[in-house]
Amino acid sequence: MKIPLGHPDIGKDEIQAVTETMKSGWVTQGRKVEQFEDAFANYCGTKHGIAANSGTAALHLALAALDIKPGDEIITTPLSCVATTNPILYQGARPIFVDVEPETLNINPELIERRITPKTKAILPVHLFGHPVDLDPLLEIAQNHNIPVIEDAAQAHGARYKGTRVGSFGHTSCFSFYADKLITTVEGGMALTNDPETAYKMRLLRSLGMTKENKFYHPVLGYNYKMPDISAAIGLIQLRKLDSYIEKKRGNIAYLKDQINHSNLKLPGELDYAFNVYYVSHVLAEREKDKEKIVAYLTRKEIETRPLLSFIPEQPPYKKYGYNLKELRTAKNAHEKGFYFSNSPSLTQEQLSYLASALKKSVEETQQ
Repeated sequence: MKIPLGHPDIGKDEIQAVTETMKSGWVTQGRKVEQFEDAFANYCGTKHGIAANSGTAALHLALAALDIKPGDEIITTPLSCVATTNPILYQGARPIFVDVEPETLNINPELIERRITPKTKAILPVHLFGHPVDLDPLLEIAQNHNIPVIEDAAQAHGARYKGTRVGSFGHTSCFSFYADKLITTVEGGMALTNDPETAYKMRLLRSLGMTKENKFYHPVLGYNYKMPDISAAIGLIQLRKLDSYIEKKRGNIAYLKDQINHSNLKLPGELDYAFNVYYVSHVLAEREKDKEKIVAYLTRKEIETRPLLSFIPEQPPYKKYGYNLKELRTAKNAHEKGFYFSNSPSLTQEQLSYLASALKKSVEETQQ
């Protein structure tokens, strides 16, 4: 591919950090993990960081720490990576899907309250593609009903809502450090919280339910979700680069929007309350058949694309719940008409120009 979806920016500093950690003789969860937890929690403006071996694991820890049980309901978005909702099923609970806003593709706060029942135990919004959810109305609803909020910020490291970084608003928040995220630990994730009791529970659960004070004593059923020091060493270096990555990503989008703002492609935007970190370049075509032609053209030009994540209610593990898809039309429509491509901070000006030209020509093909 001339423009692959992306690859992690692993440089000499990350390699040196890994080498030093390997030479230290301590490679599993240890001091480096504690340093990374403290540094990332401080960056996001929270008190406690609980590192895990994936963003999915972090979400599972957050739900388990809230003692989510079979029969409970969690309100969330139908348009996301399935990792958002799989942990809900792990706990035997049921996702309750609320449609998204057409502009941001984030969960629509205006539709949440009508879906709350006595079984509702949490609201799980996703800051999709790096654009913050409109949090004030969502948090007001949650507070009025005494329901905790878990922010899925897997794609939104450094994004801000009304000037404050996401991940600091909910009872808990969760991030991913997978290879294609804004920063990477290769595999990894983290949960953040200001509540010391929740932090203690999540640390207990991630380490097989074993207490630090009593080795091989397991008061609860836990999981093996630990992050190794090798990953944390990479994360500490990556965190230093995060703001520069965000600046480059925002510049990439500004350039593409300037070049193709007269086409019938809808590129990501930024509402007044938001500071968008533009995890990827996601695009909506006017019609599904247009999207198919555009994606085929870009593939011929060796520009890698992906579908607009998952429309989760139609995934096989979720069909049995019989969701009313008519209530989720905006999300389904976006999934059918949308796709995304790289917004890597390593894209050169030559690659950006090639991208812009290919996008414009691909639209021309749909009009023939």
